[in-house]
Amino acid sequence: MPNAWLHSLRRRLASPDAAFAYAVLGAVAGLVTATLMILFRLALEGTLSFALPGHAAENFEGLSRHWHFLLPLLGGMFLGLVFHFLPQTYRMTGISHVIAALHSGRGRLPLGNMISQFFGALLALMSGQSGGREGPAVHVGASASSLVGGVLRLPNNSLRVLAACGVAAAIAASFNTPIAGVIFAMEVVMLEYTVAGFVPVIIAAVMATTLSQAVFGATIFLPASGTTMTSLLELPFIALLGLAAGAVSSLFVAIQATCLRWLNKPIWLRLSTAGAITGLCALLAPEVLGIGYDTLQGVLAGQFTMTALVLILGLKLLATATACGLGMPIGVVGPSLLIGAFVGAGLGTVGTALFPELSAGSNFYVLLGMAACMGAILNAPLAALLAIIELTHNLNIIFPAMLAVIAAQLVHRELFGQQSSPQATLTALSQSVRASPLTQALLRTSAAAIMDRNIRHVNRNLPHSDLAAIVDEPKRWLVITNDQNRRIIVHREHWFPILSELTLEEGGRLDLLATLDNLRPTATFDVGGTLLDALHTMNDAGLDSLFVSNAAGYRGPPDEGVITREALSDHYNLPIRF
Repeated sequence: MPNAWLHSLRRRLASPDAAFAYAVLGAVAGLVTATLMILFRLALEGTLSFALPGHAAENFEGLSRHWHFLLPLLGGMFLGLVFHFLPQTYRMTGISHVIAALHSGRGRLPLGNMISQFFGALLALMSGQSGGREGPAVHVGASASSLVGGVLRLPNNSLRVLAACGVAAAIAASFNTPIAGVIFAMEVVMLEYTVAGFVPVIIAAVMATTLSQAVFGATIFLPASGTTMTSLLELPFIALLGLAAGAVSSLFVAIQATCLRWLNKPIWLRLSTAGAITGLCALLAPEVLGIGYDTLQGVLAGQFTMTALVLILGLKLLATATACGLGMPIGVVGPSLLIGAFVGAGLGTVGTALFPELSAGSNFYVLLGMAACMGAILNAPLAALLAIIELTHNLNIIFPAMLAVIAAQLVHRELFGQQSSPQATLTALSQSVRASPLTQALLRTSAAAIMDRNIRHVNRNLPHSDLAAIVDEPKRWLVITNDQNRRIIVHREHWFPILSELTLEEGGRLDLLATLDNLRPTATFDVGGTLLDALHTMNDAGLDSLFVSNAAGYRGPPDEGVITREALSDHYNLPIRF
């Protein structure tokens, strides 16, 4: 790839308005992510189909009773041993890891963590741990897309967009839900909605869905197109369903947060404990093992009694929340749908029995419960609504689902004061995520977009032969390197009046640092860093200017310039202060 073309691409991507360039990157991210998701799914389903009774990929229930306990226990012990020998930095996995990376200002997701997530999730799900594949998919998709940008040495603001494209593509490929994938990426991971941000993310979701459907087909995950609300009198009961879903989701996050207090314990102990708890739950209800999509289909088909619904709900909630809190490399999206399905099925059964002439049927409430619990546990009400619509291809559910989702959200956040599941993990890790509009704006742009490239490097001891050239072709900034190899800059309005009046004898030299006033010391800053990083660098160093340049070891044309606090203030109307 020609250096000049790549250099031009980097400059365009420094601004969030480079729509076409971002669209191309979105397509690449979608294809890369979908390929990895297909490999992950084939490896998981192929192995489980071969190993489980009846060659059914989720038939953990068909195993002998003692394996219901031993399989997750041994799996947790083995995973704990593997992760014990991994470097500490490679143990961070899941949606929370992606959110932290994207909001640190860099958007770089290490290859080691992606490998840990990919194979760790495979081992966990193959051993029947209670979790989903969507959280690992989000991490793998975001990491793979970010790594593509890292190989091309793209600016950090574009790596964040690439990671968001990977998130959307991962959800779209996993569930065959492109719209929900887009909203999930913006609502849960990016924590913002921007018109410019939607373009590449939508393209990534479309590409991933296309490739996924080419391999697995365009199947409807939850065929419930005829399900609809029969009477407005159902609305109070739907609101009650939302309240119940909010209470259950709060309990889920509370259990997870309690288990997160064990983060200082050895990883082998935590994962072994998670496997043991899942195994004990499976002795009472083997349906808790694995992802549980076969159990979800059973709930929709009305195969469970009220006693079974309550039992499996409690055990699935306990096993999944414990596994997530103790660091098992699994996801929470799929289990949140299953937990919500049990809540909806239970209340739907009661409602149908009490008011058979008004009730839309148990299946209707199953779908509402799924949306309500997913929205509350992930703090993603809009993504949950769209996911249920795409999973069922049923537009009739929009109006009642909106009520159930918002009721669950209010109970979860306002009544019980719980965070989302990813945010609970970030809080336990002391990784704050700032989502203010100004912070997001600074993260969307890199230093290359606003830095002043009108500079000239000069020696501190300026020779006579250079003085005339500097004055005849004045640049805006002179960049002087002092004896400590630190760059000092001075603006033309301060150096030109002085140097233009000076005369030097032949062979003479002028000490610029001793001659000029209004010298501004700088810190070195990478050209790919975001403006948020630039502001933090200024504040940490107590400076108001940065010298921006290519990273060390960079191959290609130099890209250098100056960023000042005044330039940041002009660009985003920031107050000028330390």
